[in-house]
This record gives sequence, C-alpha cells and structure tokens, in this order.
Amino acid sequence: MRILLTNATDIFAGGEDYVLTLAKHLALRGHTVSVSALPGHLLLSKCADLGITTLPIDYRGMARVFVVSARLRAAIVKHSIDIVHSNANYDRTCAAMATAFCSVRHVAGIHSTHSIQHNVTHWMRNRWGIDHFITDADAGKDVLVREDGIPAGRVTTVPIGIDSESLEFNRAARAKARAALGADGATLVIGNVARLVPFKGHRVLLDAAARVLERVPHAIFPIVGDGELLQDLQEQAARLGISNRVMFLGFRDNLQELYPAFDVYCHSSLDLASEMFPIAILRALGTGLPVVATDVGGIALMVRQGISGYLVPPKNPPALADALLRVLGDPRLRHSMGEASASLFREKYHAAGMAEQIERVYTQL
Repeated sequence: MRILLTNATDIFAGGEDYVLTLAKHLALRGHTVSVSALPGHLLLSKCADLGITTLPIDYRGMARVFVVSARLRAAIVKHSIDIVHSNANYDRTCAAMATAFCSVRHVAGIHSTHSIQHNVTHWMRNRWGIDHFITDADAGKDVLVREDGIPAGRVTTVPIGIDSESLEFNRAARAKARAALGADGATLVIGNVARLVPFKGHRVLLDAAARVLERVPHAIFPIVGDGELLQDLQEQAARLGISNRVMFLGFRDNLQELYPAFDVYCHSSLDLASEMFPIAILRALGTGLPVVATDVGGIALMVRQGISGYLVPPKNPPALADALLRVLGDPRLRHSMGEASASLFREKYHAAGMAEQIERVYTQL
C-alpha cells in the first residue's frame, strides 16, 4: 500500500514519536510510506534520516484550512496514496476534506482520552470524513463511542509499540548517562520524561520528591522535557529546598541513551482526559525499569500492580512518595520489577506488533 502519515503539531513528543516509529515499521513491512508535517519539523528530519519520503505542509491557521486541505489533496494525488492516517486535530480535519469523494481511505489516530467533537465541522468530519479510528487504549475508544456517538465498529484499539535497545547498549549508556548526571554507585535516580504542562502533574511529583528526599537524601530526580511551567517548577523546587536534587534537563533527543541511567521511572499525570498511553512509560518498560505512576488513562495497562511497579491515585503526593520509597528501599524488588517490566514490553508493546495490527486495519478498509 501507499500510506501517508500526517501530524500537524509543532512539538516533538509522544504523538510524533508514534508517527516516526509507525512509518519505520510500515516501510519494513514493504509499504511505500510518506510523512507530512510542518516545514522544518524534527519529525521530518528524523524520517528523512530513515529514508522515508517527507511532505512538508504548513498546517497552521483555521482560516487556511481549505487551502491546506487542497495542498494535502494534491500531495495525495501526486503520490497515488491509498491510505491517509492523520494524528492531530488540524490534520484530521484537512485529511477528511482532502480524501472526500475519492477512493483514498482516511484513518484517524486518536492519542488522548477526550472528545474530538467540538463543533459542527467536527461532527461532519467524524461521520463522513473518517473511515476508521485507531485509539491507543480502550479508554479512548469508550470516549469516542460514548461522547462522540461514533459506532464501536468504526474504532479499533491498537496499543502503541516502540523499539527497544539491546542489553549491551543499555549497559554502556547507563555508565555514560549516570556520569553526566553526577550519579555515583550509591545515587538512586528517579527519572521523569514529560512536557512541562499542567496535566503531566509535575507539581505533585515535586511535592512527592521532597518527601522522598527526607528519607533518601542520596536520590536525584532528573526531569526531561520543556514547556510553559519550567520557571514555576524551578521556583517550587527552591521553596521545597530540593533544587540541588532536582534536575530540569529540558528537551532531549537522545532518550534511548538517558533512560538506562534511571533506577526507577515515575509518571505523575493528573487526569484521564489528557493521558491515554504515554510512550514515556513504554520506554521505561523497554529499558527494564520499575514504574511508579498515577492510575489515569491507559496507564494501568502498562503497569502490573505490585509486580512491575505501583499505581497510585492522581494528585496525591504522599501516595506517590510512599510507592517510590517502597521501590527505592528494596534493591531486590527493583530488580524483579524491572524484569517484569521488560517481560511485559516483549509480550505486548513492541513496534513490529503495532505496525502489523495497524496494517490489518488498512487492509480491511
């Protein structure tokens, strides 16, 4: 098949990583794959590095939606596309218009658990401009069916998959990354990777970190990501007296080299409506890390309670701290939970399996 994956965002986070990984593995399965995103986007340069055709389109401005849709349709015709798979709201609308009244099929990837129907244009798009929806977890499918009135038969859940690195790579990366963090053999490293935006729950994480550091003063908390809350979070860390143990590392493009430095991965998202299936946790599973996370969205599918990590209620710093302390205080538990995370990853969440399931949806269409 000739497949076009689109993404209209101006960031590189989980949704964009998903497009990159899916494009790579669909190409490995023999399909002709193109990726469209904003001109100059990191996603396009990463795709180009893999030899995947890139189609820069300026997906900006609601007043330009008809112009953008026409450009997208021209690209679809030029490259004889069979399937368009959109992955963000703006390109979802443009793809619906671009594929109207032609044989090209439009699949919409839904990566958050909130309604995608906010106006009459969305209502029309969802009913007549999209042939099928793919969600990362059943929580997303439930919202589409219950709140948006989309028939369940038009929605398929396909859990996200990612690639993992070899044990040899992780061992070498661990030593290098821990040295860069200033972590010696006794330092316990609790990592977090998420955009610095309200729904990711960093304020809760810092409150929990302060409690942990009272008991485990040799721990550090590297936080990877950028966003609007950086200054607020730095000020909160200063008020809590933990600035010297919390490291705001900003956006990093080498996560596969950083995760092995962690002893525990912590994810503190606040609510179901914003978090469905975070790739950041999948990277922790693929690296073989225990995971302590809040029980929102599809995260419960990624953590086996008491076996590969702990799930705690959102917005509850004491519960988050207590779960972290249980893992940090028992080296054997950390090892067994890490092994369980790696086993769960191999069983359910590898990229090749995701691509195969999505290919099935395309074929049926």
